[in-house]
Amino acid sequence: MVNNKMIEEEFSHKLVEAGLISEEQLREAIKQNQISGKHLEEIFIDRGWIKPETIIYLKNNSIYSELQNQDAKLQANSTNNLLHFNFSPKLVFGIMLKIISFFVVTHLITQIIKKITPDFFLRDGISNLFYLDSELTFPAVYSALALLFAAMILGTIAYLKKRMNDSYIYYWQWLGVIFLFLSFDELVSLHEKMMNPVKALHKTSGFLYFAWVIPGSIGVLIFLLIFLKFIINLPHKTRNHFLIAGCIYLSGCIGCELIGGYIVDNQGSFTSYLAIMTLEESLEMLGIAVFIYGLLSHISNYTKGAILQIQIPAKKNNLSNSQLKSESF
Repeated sequence: MVNNKMIEEEFSHKLVEAGLISEEQLREAIKQNQISGKHLEEIFIDRGWIKPETIIYLKNNSIYSELQNQDAKLQANSTNNLLHFNFSPKLVFGIMLKIISFFVVTHLITQIIKKITPDFFLRDGISNLFYLDSELTFPAVYSALALLFAAMILGTIAYLKKRMNDSYIYYWQWLGVIFLFLSFDELVSLHEKMMNPVKALHKTSGFLYFAWVIPGSIGVLIFLLIFLKFIINLPHKTRNHFLIAGCIYLSGCIGCELIGGYIVDNQGSFTSYLAIMTLEESLEMLGIAVFIYGLLSHISNYTKGAILQIQIPAKKNNLSNSQLKSESF
């Protein structure tokens, strides 16, 4: 749906097409808009790039009116053939928290039952399905889907940034690719397949028992170096969400993994390993949820409310007059 923000963007692009402002000036104005929240038109005027009289004249012209008419038509048709799904950041985050809580509690209950009870029908099967630290389980599939959802949102943001001529569009695109890979990795645990070669090469033990944390940590450092400029230039709230999500996620997948490796290498108790492994997977899922909340909030702040619309075309009535008459009886 076209909204005031979208109309403003389209209008700004029309100004570029008309040669009244340059693409570089538009990009600069968009950056300032993201930081200050000022309307693009106000920024154009404040910078002296265009006169207020010109803006007023063009708004009264058919260009601006046409964009507003498009918005009105879309809104009029939306009630008839569009379904609206409001991806509220708080709503999505709340749902994800409930799912995470369900998986964590179910995992703990089934693992404890498996440990303290004699074997019975489906005991191991059910506990394995809800085991947090394994491939192709319900929690693993959920995490993979959550990461895939994050990748899709990143793709959406990249599309929006492209329309805005944002200079950081490639960072958003690469983030989408990274999360797409993480989604696949969550299902097949590619990172753990690095453990044996690295372990054999460096003879790791103790905290580095799960040796994949070495290349994993190096990968995180490389990521931070490459994306540092992008992170610094994010809007304040988005940057905070990303940093909080990253800290939560990494404290689970690397921090808890280090402790878990030490416990396993020193033949720690079932309870201690269960606790640290549960904490690890919980933090990973929570980190993803916070990241998705940050992404949706970023879109919401940018578009003044992100709405997914699915158009359902009306079925044409192909009945002839004679058929209609016969059916009326």
